[in-house]
Amino acid sequence: MIVLAVAVLAIGARIPIPGLDLAAASMQFAQGGLERLSIFALGALPLFTVLALAEIVRLLLPRLANREGRTGRLLVGSLVLLLSALQGYGVLVALMAMGLMDETAASLVVGIAGFVGASALLIWLADAIRLPGFDSGIWLLLTIPMLAALPRELASSAEVIRSGVLPAGSLLIPVGAVVIAVGMVVAVNRLLAATGRHRESRGDRDGGIPLAVLLWPPFLANIVTGYVIALPVIAVPDLASAPWFFAAISAVSDSVLIPLFVYGYLRLYPAPRREELRPVLTIVAAVQVLICVGLDLLNAVTVLPLLPSGGMLIACVTVLLVLGRLATGAVPDAA
Repeated sequence: MIVLAVAVLAIGARIPIPGLDLAAASMQFAQGGLERLSIFALGALPLFTVLALAEIVRLLLPRLANREGRTGRLLVGSLVLLLSALQGYGVLVALMAMGLMDETAASLVVGIAGFVGASALLIWLADAIRLPGFDSGIWLLLTIPMLAALPRELASSAEVIRSGVLPAGSLLIPVGAVVIAVGMVVAVNRLLAATGRHRESRGDRDGGIPLAVLLWPPFLANIVTGYVIALPVIAVPDLASAPWFFAAISAVSDSVLIPLFVYGYLRLYPAPRREELRPVLTIVAAVQVLICVGLDLLNAVTVLPLLPSGGMLIACVTVLLVLGRLATGAVPDAA
């Protein structure tokens, strides 16, 4: 299933939107990026957005955590397809305005059908892929494109240095920050795994802490922060051109919201276990805040494309660690 997911994303990124003027698009995107005009242009974002909102509801209403079933999956799937249709419509209208597609109803219908079909395939893949510790295959689908783009990002960073835009020494701090962040993510993964093994050795079958505690909070905080930032920008439009404003708001928001979401997972456990898990989750929250705030601030003061967001770095490293354990037989095979 993992190999199939990689193949689907790789092939899908090369299938153009039906009705697209390929000649005009090639001229418009002469420097590359035609994958943004494929039927997989939306990627796993519609599915990820709906699952993130569902995770927020789950944390706010813990009783729903035990009521997930066929009805819940149908609701999530329907919302994803609806969101894909709406976002796809926006993409198609923009392409028509650029003169890359015919402005006809047939082009809209066929194009939207392509986007919705791609999302339906990703929904199936996310449900079929089962990685140890993950609540869904969405994390693999989300990180595959970023890992695939890593060589291009490295080449872009090298070109920035080679062209003299930035001195070679300017790489030391960003690269050092990424290396430290990766080390912290590896350490936290080991901590969560050790906590699970410790409780299993005591006969507790429900001893593990799901990786959702490590993966979801940075993204959930980012969603809420987006709404927080939107309000002052609407009131004072000039703030939209102030990078320091977004960096400052994100830093403060992540420092507050990430621990809140992490501790929200305590509500999913019975009261006797909460105090035992609280120290571990405190460490998890502290690492997430340090990584997310640190990388956000570095992104605000550097032009290097090499730096990922804190949430994506945590997700990519965690996915690679789980795949590595699968490859070496350290954990049972995923479905």
